[in-house]
Amino acid sequence: MFAGKKKKKGYEACSGCGVCLLSCPVWHRTQAMSLTRKARAKALQGGASFGEIAHSIDSCLLCGACEIACPEGIGLADLNIHQRQELNRQRAEYPGWYPDESVLKEKREKNTKAEFLFLAGEMLGKNNEVCLAIMEHFKGDKRIALAGDDGQDIARTMEAGLPLDGERVERFVSSLKPAGTLIVAEGWLHRPLRKWLPGKKILGVGEALLSYTAVRKHLGPEDLYVIESRGYHADHARLVLFYDRLRRETRWQTNLDLQRTASSTGASSLQGRKDLEASGCVENAGKILKGRDVKRIIVEDLADAGAFRPATDKPVVHLGLLERGNSSS
Repeated sequence: MFAGKKKKKGYEACSGCGVCLLSCPVWHRTQAMSLTRKARAKALQGGASFGEIAHSIDSCLLCGACEIACPEGIGLADLNIHQRQELNRQRAEYPGWYPDESVLKEKREKNTKAEFLFLAGEMLGKNNEVCLAIMEHFKGDKRIALAGDDGQDIARTMEAGLPLDGERVERFVSSLKPAGTLIVAEGWLHRPLRKWLPGKKILGVGEALLSYTAVRKHLGPEDLYVIESRGYHADHARLVLFYDRLRRETRWQTNLDLQRTASSTGASSLQGRKDLEASGCVENAGKILKGRDVKRIIVEDLADAGAFRPATDKPVVHLGLLERGNSSS
């Protein structure tokens, strides 16, 4: 679905090198080889069916880090979704963490025409304090509006590997066309939006807010800054340079590893939104914190705040609240 002009390689190209394990939150938490991207590729190469590796396919948190790490250039982000789609065609029941019908059929408001459109998504859309604080940063620009239709139902449908309603997608995409820049909180939407709206500027909440000196000045070497992994990995080549410049300016610590992939809690995944503990998100947050001497955790993704709070006694702050000196999100 997200393929570009150059067709990416599939699972048959996997050499079994295991580099993808270095950035996989499921592997780091479970140490279970059967749940890894490498294991799924080798099983399929050996003739396994999607049903036989269902548990492995369902365990993926879709953070996107494996694709950046893969030396073979396999399109792992597309591949992970494709395998979930194929598995759905075979099974009679979906996992309990799949989105329910009420979420997928929720009525959306029409988007107003604006040069800049802020798509708050599920988590921010439910938190008025943080959402309003973010909009307050943008208040000087009269060309920005909060999207009534942020496409969160489309994001959840795609992540689950369920069939998309073409008319629904068309209505959503058409409502975004008047805008020149989209500030998109749901990292999972960055890939398809770049395909559906080529030429549009797609920014994450972090990149948009960090363009303000008033926000950046509150960051320093005693902060652990947690980059939202899905949007970051969807535009890795550009964003790795963006965040590296900010690292030199602020001297902050980040969740980037030596390969410059963003270690993920998985909190934004369907599994994480259903149960942070059971899906390992809190444990993943603890692993990101391990060995770090920090006084505060700053998150771009509000879902990550839920994973870090049980893992530490340090303040966890959403980026949008920094200028206000608020220590809760």
